[in-house]
Amino acid sequence: MTLRHSWWGFAGAIMIVLLSQSATQMKPLTAANARHLSYEVSLPVRLPPARTLATAPGGRTATSVSATARLAHAGAMRQLLGAGLRWRSSGHCTDRTQPNCTSLEGLRYGTLSQAIELKRRSDCRIVVTGGTEVGHNSGRYSHENGYKLDIAHNPCIDAYVTRRFGYWTTRGDGARMYRPEAARDADVYADEANHWDILFR
Repeated sequence: MTLRHSWWGFAGAIMIVLLSQSATQMKPLTAANARHLSYEVSLPVRLPPARTLATAPGGRTATSVSATARLAHAGAMRQLLGAGLRWRSSGHCTDRTQPNCTSLEGLRYGTLSQAIELKRRSDCRIVVTGGTEVGHNSGRYSHENGYKLDIAHNPCIDAYVTRRFGYWTTRGDGARMYRPEAARDADVYADEANHWDILFR
């Protein structure tokens, strides 16, 4: 009986050593290596707080997010959806280099916050259909530079824009343009065929 206990004690000690060694060799789960796991395994990978995803010019992390700070797609998307807005892509993708995708990569924090404010003020459904992806006109105040978003038409937001903001002028492509005031630096809402092309300054 004593011999049996000794053998079990010895085997148990070996198992503890082996388990301890395996545990020290295991790599911690991070967002970087989580993508290598099987899609059949569902694991909660927490993203860092949205403010750490914003970077100031030069690549520095913004300690307090300013209007000019640039957002990573994941952080911008989380804030967008968290505020009750929606997102849609004709290509069902987020690649900034593809024109049929809808990307928020590099979006200005000021643009995102004003889109959220538009949702709050209008109490309308807001669906973002265009962001910083290629395929839009270039320029200083462009999609590419993070100043513009496209949002889908719906009766609520159409009525809100056309009643609250005054008609300003008609763009070269025929889109009627509205803006809140006559100020030169005001936001501009261009009524395109299937969406509003909005410049948030």
